Amino acid sequence: MHFHSVYIVAAVASAAWAAPTNSFYNNAYDFTPELEEFYSRVSDYINNGNFRQQNSQTCDPSSVSLPALASGLPAPTGALKYVAIGRGTQNYTCSDSTKDTTPAAIGALASLYDASCIAANYPDLLETATNVVLNYDLSTVDTDAPLPPANAELLGHHYFEGTSNAVFNLDTTSEDQFGIAISKKNASMDAPAGSVPGQNNSGDGAVPWLYLNTITGTVGNYTHVYRVNTAGGAAPSTCEGQSSAFQVQYSAQYFFYVSN
Repeated sequence: MHFHSVYIVAAVASAAWAAPTNSFYNNAYDFTPELEEFYSRVSDYINNGNFRQQNSQTCDPSSVSLPALASGLPAPTGALKYVAIGRGTQNYTCSDSTKDTTPAAIGALASLYDASCIAANYPDLLETATNVVLNYDLSTVDTDAPLPPANAELLGHHYFEGTSNAVFNLDTTSEDQFGIAISKKNASMDAPAGSVPGQNNSGDGAVPWLYLNTITGTVGNYTHVYRVNTAGGAAPSTCEGQSSAFQVQYSAQYFFYVSN
């Protein structure tokens, strides 16, 4: 897996007690309820002696399942390759700023961080971390830096070609070439009740969960991608008071499947 061979406990402990200097960490350690829950769960693992070393032997994605609530989407086939935390924006336009006009979705822009080891070993931490990162300030982000609080490494970037082709570019450097999944939405479901509606638990709701099929142009044997456990990202119901183009902060988990 694309993840440091370290104990996650060491990562979160050092993050908790050290004073980070990388600009990515600005405002990352405001002690929000979501971050409090994350560290509480880490503490439970420590107290119970259940932390495991993060290496290739313990980061087997075959043990990872989609969230149970994703049963409203088509069942996966093939093999799970990566689980990623996505952090970025959902993007919208408005033809005018009246209450009679509805925002039009024009895609998303996000960085993807490899959470495969966390998903394999500590799935409850994965869910909590996805909510934690929504509150991070992206204005000074160094996207090459590991994503706190779990220090997940950059896996790739998510963007759109046009308004319907979702691209997941996992070729981040000349050394890290993990392919490119180009996909279209095949099915969707509303985010479950209780999903985080936006930053600081305030906003217009979480964007839907998605099942996407890959299309021509995909590099690698990727077959489909799921977007689940979304937080934030939904547009307001009307364009009243909105600019012609605007962004809404979101986070989500992405599950990448490949052919056997």
